[in-house]
Amino acid sequence: MTLTVDLNDLHARRILVAGGAGFVGSALCRQLLGHGAQICIFDNLLHGSADNVEGLGIELIQGDACDPDALAACMRSFEPELVVNSIGDTFVTTAYRDTLRFLQNNVEATHNLLRSAVRGGVHRILHLSSTEVYDAAGAGALDESAALSPVNSYAVTKLAADRLCATMSIESGVPVVIARLFNCYGPRETHAYVIPEIIQQLHEGNRIHLGALHAARDFTFVDDTARALCALLVADTAPGTVFNVGSGRAYTVEELVATLARIMRPEGITLASDERRLRVCEIDRFLCDNRRLHQLTGWQPEFFLADGLKKTVEWFEQNGHRWPWKHAHIERVRDDAVVGVGESRAARARLEPPHCC
Repeated sequence: MTLTVDLNDLHARRILVAGGAGFVGSALCRQLLGHGAQICIFDNLLHGSADNVEGLGIELIQGDACDPDALAACMRSFEPELVVNSIGDTFVTTAYRDTLRFLQNNVEATHNLLRSAVRGGVHRILHLSSTEVYDAAGAGALDESAALSPVNSYAVTKLAADRLCATMSIESGVPVVIARLFNCYGPRETHAYVIPEIIQQLHEGNRIHLGALHAARDFTFVDDTARALCALLVADTAPGTVFNVGSGRAYTVEELVATLARIMRPEGITLASDERRLRVCEIDRFLCDNRRLHQLTGWQPEFFLADGLKKTVEWFEQNGHRWPWKHAHIERVRDDAVVGVGESRAARARLEPPHCC
């Protein structure tokens, strides 16, 4: 699809991608490189991995954005023109027990990045937010004017960061644009979200156990999401503006399983709901209204769901049939083995984190 913004404007631009070793951040780095940008990554590697950007020739500075001195040093060293904030804790069920860490990584880190960027004379900051900030009680598509009503502590931290961006844009002239990402999937996923979880289970057998099978989400292939973010970095828009990034189509967990089963186990599967994998407060449906993004940039997704899922499965198979989060989960289970499975749902999540849409 042809964009109505000129991505040639990214050529030779100095762009700092904070959190660039993560899932979305690393996909964005690949696209930015394709447009000739000069990239530096600042990442504490809590969830990201140097493997995600290996061989790309990108400078990776390992540091924590909760440390303003480390962040300031990175800014002085690289002198970016544009900054992308893809830092953050994102796995909802982890927030049940690590809320303070989420506040630090999603709010404090955002504050430090905004302050450091404005001191460095950055031309634009693109802040990556989440659909979880919206009130999804209705069945319709959500546009940027939808009510804000987070129902989990992760979403509270993302909304707080959004408000901080908008307010500092007014108070301090921070040139920030907010991109609210609907569910994104693809290679290099760093958490046990529903699509990589389904793929992992299908690899291991034909009996699939998931949470809320009726839950529906708007899924966008990560390369399409990265294309949208590239467009927003150069689009002519006012600071503080919010843009939804999503495909405009929602699929239930059952539909995801059916599509992936046709790719991986056409002989058939058994699917069941597992109460242990349910969220504390389940959300039935998220659907993106992406008209504001499309009208400004011409963006629309290029990958149909089946095509994106096929590419994701191919990456999984080519990379040892293992997700980055799978190894991390095994280590966490060893550390948390003393937790009783019969305790609370949050405690059980420490042993077997539920999939999260």
